[in-house]
Formats: sequence, C-alpha cells, structure tokens
Amino acid sequence: MQTERKNGPTITTHIPVFKDKLENLEKRGLGGSEEAQRLRKTIYLVETRSSPMEAESQETAMPKNREIELKASIDPEQLDKVKSLPAIRKRTVGRARSRKLVTVYFDTPDHELRRQGLSLRVRKVGRAYVQCVKLTHSRLGGIPVRIEWEGPVPSQNPAISVIEEKKLRRLIRRAGPDRLQPVFRTDIQRSSRTLKFDDGSSASLDVDVGEIVTENDSEPICEFELELESGAPENLFDLASEIGQVVPFRLASMSKASRGYALLTQDDPKPQKYAKLNLVKDATVEQVLTDLVQHCLDHLRANETVVSATDDSEGVHQMRIALRRLRAAMQLFRPSLPPDQHGWIITEAKWLTSELSAARAWDVFADEFMPPVTQLYAKDQEFISLTTPVEQARQKSHQRARDAIGTKRYTEFLLRLSAWLSSQAWREQSVTEHTTRLLDPIGEHCVTLLQKRDRRVRKRGQDIENLSDEALHELRLAVKKLRYVVDFFENLYPKRQVKAYRKHLIDLQNRLGYLNDVAVADTLVRELPYTGEDQTRQAPIYAGGVIVGWHRHAAIAARRSLVKDMAAFLRTKPFWGGT
Repeated sequence: MQTERKNGPTITTHIPVFKDKLENLEKRGLGGSEEAQRLRKTIYLVETRSSPMEAESQETAMPKNREIELKASIDPEQLDKVKSLPAIRKRTVGRARSRKLVTVYFDTPDHELRRQGLSLRVRKVGRAYVQCVKLTHSRLGGIPVRIEWEGPVPSQNPAISVIEEKKLRRLIRRAGPDRLQPVFRTDIQRSSRTLKFDDGSSASLDVDVGEIVTENDSEPICEFELELESGAPENLFDLASEIGQVVPFRLASMSKASRGYALLTQDDPKPQKYAKLNLVKDATVEQVLTDLVQHCLDHLRANETVVSATDDSEGVHQMRIALRRLRAAMQLFRPSLPPDQHGWIITEAKWLTSELSAARAWDVFADEFMPPVTQLYAKDQEFISLTTPVEQARQKSHQRARDAIGTKRYTEFLLRLSAWLSSQAWREQSVTEHTTRLLDPIGEHCVTLLQKRDRRVRKRGQDIENLSDEALHELRLAVKKLRYVVDFFENLYPKRQVKAYRKHLIDLQNRLGYLNDVAVADTLVRELPYTGEDQTRQAPIYAGGVIVGWHRHAAIAARRSLVKDMAAFLRTKPFWGGT
C-alpha cells in the first residue's frame, strides 16, 4: 500500500521546473504572457505555502502534547500472531515490555467533561500514579489527533493544578474539579514494543487484553494500538495494512473512554449528520480537497458503530451520504488527480454504497411507504401478513450492511484512503496545468465549479414535464451533485444569498428522491417471499402492490409539483454571480 514514487518532475519537486520554464519564456520575450504570470503565481504559492498535513509529516518528532494513535479490535486467538509477524519483528527495537495497568476515569455526575470532549484518567503503573488528560481537536486520515497532557501525581485522585496544558486545565476547572468522581475503570495487561521504520519514523505497538468495568457491568477489551512517536503518520496505515494481510482485525471507531461511557450509560451509539465545513477563500485547492475528503471520512466512521451495533436506519443513511459526498468531492477535483488514485477511491466507495443500498431501500419502504397505507387497512389480513416478510427482508439487508463493514476490503479501504490523505500521494505526479491548480486559492475556482454543475441541472431540467423516467433519474443525480458542491462552498458566500438558491435546490432533490423511491419500492415488492399456503401465499405481494399503487398515484401529484419546483429553480439567481 505504500505510496509509489515516480521518476521525473512531480509536484513535490516542481519549483526548479517552473523556474526554468519561466526563464525560457522571458528569454523569448513572453514574460508578460498568461502562462508566465501563472508560473510566477504558482512558484510564489509553492515557496510560501504548505498544507497543515505536509507540515505534520515533515516534523522530526511529534510535540509532547500531541497524540496520533491507530486502534484496532482483534480476536484474542490472533494476538500471538500479531506479535510474531515479520512486519513487526523486523521493525522492533529492543525488548517487548509487559505491564499491568489499572486506570480510573473521572468525570462530574452529569458527565460535563465528556460533553466538552475531554477524558481525564489516573493510571496505576506499578506503585506509581500517572494522570492523563486528552482532548480530540482534529483528525488525520480517519484517526484522531489529540491534545494530551500526562504526568505523575501523588495518589489515585486527580490533581488539576499540575496540568501544564492551559487549555485542558481551564476546561476541567470550568466543569468543577470538586465535582469529579470515578465513573469507570479499565484493567489491562499491556505488551509494548518500540518500532522503527526505514524513513526514520518511530512508533509504539501496544497489545491490550483486559476489560472495562463500571459499577454494574463489564466489557472485554482485546486490541492493538499503533501510536506515532516521530515522523510520517502514513507509516501507521502502511504497517496496519501489512498486519491486515495476515491477521484480520477491525479498525476501532471508539476509544476506551468512549466505550466506557457507552457501557456506563447503556446508550446506543447515535447517528451523526454531516457537519458544515468552515472553508476560507484563500485556502488552496489542495487544502480544500484534503479537508473535504477528511470530513467525509470522519462522517463515514462516525456512523460505522451505529450500523454494526444497532438497527437504527439513520446510521445506514448517513454512511451512504458520506460516501456520496466523498465521490462528489473526488469528481470535483478529478482533473488535478492521478487517474489511478481517483479511480480506486471511486470504485471502493461505489462498492460500499451498493452494500448499504438494500438496507436503505427497505428502511424507506417500511418507515415511510407502508405507514400511510397500512393505517387505512389496519384490520385486513393481507396487510397484517405483509409485516413479517418486510421485516425479514429488512433484517437481511441490514445484516448485509454489517457484514460489509466487517470485511477485510472495508478495512483496507479505510487504511488506503487514510494513507493517501496523510502522505498527500496526489503530489507524486507529473507537473501539468491541471495539477498545478492544486496550489491555487479555492476562491478562484469556486465559480467555475458551481457554474458547471448548475448549468447541467438547468439543461437536464428543460421540458421537465415530458422527461422519461431515465431522464428524471439523470436529473436527480445532477441535482444531488450540485447540492453537495453548494454544501461544500456555501460558507464562502453570504448566507442570505445562498438561502433561496439552496431552498429551491432541496425542494427539487426531495421531489426527485420521492419519485425514485416509488420506482425502487416497485422492485422491492417483486422480491418479497411468498408466505402461507394456497390463496394466502400471495397476500404480501397483493398488499405490497396496493402500497406501491397508492404511492404511484401520489407520484402523479409529485410530478406536477416537480414542474413548479424546477420553474422556481430556473428563476433563481445563482448566489455566486454566475449565469
């Protein structure tokens, strides 16, 4: 999985190339040409800017108050295999160490620290006590980057005054140090070793076996952690991928602290919606690409536990949204990306979307399509008999979704995407007009990106009352892609200007989405299994057909409203000043 290094000039080595081109143009009397001006701007941007991720990877050592850690859950029977892997043995420096760790987590009775994103713990190591405070403030390739303070304390009780990190100390004091109390603990046997990589980077490998314990419950722990000590973060992902080729594991989406709180409160994980980005116009295209993909990856992983641990339909829905947004982001910047890199990300995102699609379709049928009809026929046996096969199909589709995110393919997708982000692999390509656009301020390209997708919707929406089902489907996809681009860039424009345009776009999307759901529902009903004997065997098919027929009738009115929605959209002035 390691980034392939190509020969010849690349974006990471392009400054001399650009300077030579500029010099040649000036010698030919073309110093004032558009190309020469573009080269001067590009040289300036390269020499004066670097992305936050690039700066992170170039550090010789991580600051003491930063933690980058990859966690993975593993079957206990596979633990010894991890420790003995050649990929581990060849990088191990010194001897492995084994320790018993008893860690108590503290919070207020109303869990104020948790609400602030803080975890506070005191760990007993031998006869000593070590206090640690963590605050997640960003993510790097799908794994959290935390502000961390750790230091000795005299007893098993927290000592707030010794915390050197001012932000962490301030947040705890805001919650009320006098209100702190033990909330849960972890009892762990940890095996640790230091790893060195060929590029000089270093990391630690910790293998943990034990349990999380609350006052009324407990839960086993069996996982390994790769924590970066110095150097390039992509080494963590590359090594994890090597491990995954031999030993199956699942990337953990929850820390021990998060798992402890979940066990304590007995709360199911909650679906997470897409959070708006806070872009700035002078951010480079590269920085925006990085932020968008990272945002989509965070959104995907935030709903992973919901899908694997519950039947909450919203979890599947949000994972699909995250994947569609990821595809939209990749297509948006496709001209500036190496085709092979763009291709595999799109391929894997499409695969996972397809694995989740059946669950989403049955959720819509059961939760949105059935209720308005079945309540009219609440006592009819045909509609009563429909419930069981629909629920069976729904459960089967959700199991398919759970199976997908438990596969080696899904884990490898997460690792490859994370490594791609952290290494900025797109920079390893030839220098062209398209690739150098990655260094331009995003504000220079927003209008072009928005106009392209706006015009596509306007073109496909012409004569909408006469469009075929296939044409309506293509229009729906175009509207959805435009919606995502608007969501990506809306904070770069005044809210008032965006509001009306966005409203009409959402109206279009919702109406087209309903018409598509009607078509999907017809297919689902045909897949329903027969139940019972003789004439009752087709009862679910009959009831399902009635439901589809009811919504087909409603779709007629929706088509009429769709014409009005499109007319309103066509009259709406683009908020970016385009036409």
